[in-house]
This record gives sequence, C-alpha cells and structure tokens, in this order.
Amino acid sequence: MIVFTQSALKREDFKKTEDVFNRVMNRDNIAVACLLRHKQDGYRVIVANAHIHWDPAFSDVKLVQVAMLMEELEDLTNKWSKREKSASEGAKIPLVICGDFNSIPDSGVYEYMSRAIIDCSHPEFQSHRYGKFTEVGMTHLFGLRSAYAQGPGGKEILPFTNYTPGFQGVIDYIWYGTSTLSVEAVMDGPEAAYIENVVGFPDPHFPSEYSPKCDVLTIVILLFLQNYV
Repeated sequence: MIVFTQSALKREDFKKTEDVFNRVMNRDNIAVACLLRHKQDGYRVIVANAHIHWDPAFSDVKLVQVAMLMEELEDLTNKWSKREKSASEGAKIPLVICGDFNSIPDSGVYEYMSRAIIDCSHPEFQSHRYGKFTEVGMTHLFGLRSAYAQGPGGKEILPFTNYTPGFQGVIDYIWYGTSTLSVEAVMDGPEAAYIENVVGFPDPHFPSEYSPKCDVLTIVILLFLQNYV
C-alpha cells in the first residue's frame, strides 16, 4: 500500500514546507501496487490502483500525489527487478496503473502522466511550494499512455467516465507502459440514446457513479488474477 501522507513524510525537501502540512498531509488518499506472475509461463506484470484527491481547487495536491505515486512505483520496480536474474529483464516488467485520478485530460496530472515531465512553474501548482517538485519540476521514467487515448491526436475516445447531475467528464484512466504493452481493443461507453434518458449514474442498470469502463476494468483484473499469483 502507498499512503501519500507517509510518502510525503519520507521526503527531506518537504520537512520545512508549510504547504505540504497545510494542503497535503490532511488528505487520506492512497494507492496499492502488486507484482503478479503468471502461474504457467512466469510472465510478470506490475498492477497499481490509485485514488487521487477530488477537489478541483487543490490541483497542486493532485500533482504532488501523482508525483509521489510514480516515485513509489519506480522504487518498487527497482526492488522487484532485483529478484530477477537480469536487472535489464526486471526493468522491462510491464506496468498498468488504473484508478480515479479526478483530473480531466487538459489537466496537469494528465500532462505529467502522459508526457513524463512537468515544469516547476506549471500554473496548477498555484504558486505553492513543494520542495524539488516546484524547484526543478517533476519527471518519471515510465512511458505511459491512457488505454482510451485512441482518438485523433491521442484524444480520449470516451465522452465521460463519471456521469452525475453536477459533472460529466473523463477523470478515470487505465495507464499502461507502451514499451511492453499495447491496446488490442476497448469497450464503448453507454449508448447515447440511453444517456439522454438518465440523470446520471448510478442507476438501476449501472450501479456506480462511474462509467462501465471502470466495471470492465474490475472484471479484466479478476480474470487476470485467476492465472496469476
């Protein structure tokens, strides 16, 4: 389990930063990650699931949380790689990161996840101070892409993953490492004719506020786990 408040406490550059204690330390968001190995052929994959802070007014906290998430995943990848006979083989372990990022495709979180870098002066930091993140910027080592970024120019093809009376938009993602994985197919969202007749989700046919994309992901992971340990 990755507890973002604990990750923040481990950072020397956060210890004298008031914004960390006033804005990050009072959030209870977490992530989980595990290394799975296929029972028959030994194929391995790292799967992580995260829940990032929801409030649009705290875009800086979202950036800090995803940056710490990627640092923790890098540490875990290095740790798990050492178990392999070859370090280079370990570094190629496929990675899937899924979850509720509470961030639209035009956000700094999406930019960071998809481009692996974000400038220290990014406006979504809101002039708050977060150690090295706001001194030199944020980077990660994973080449990631959203599984549903299959439209022209890499545009997300679903109109929403969250559909409520107060908000409709894409905020949930399945990220995958492009060096080892590829997308074969994706599932469509609910039909437009159906959407026109509902106020939002959950409803009797979709028992979640999130789109079927998230439910399908749960099914895929469960099927996946049947063959992995």
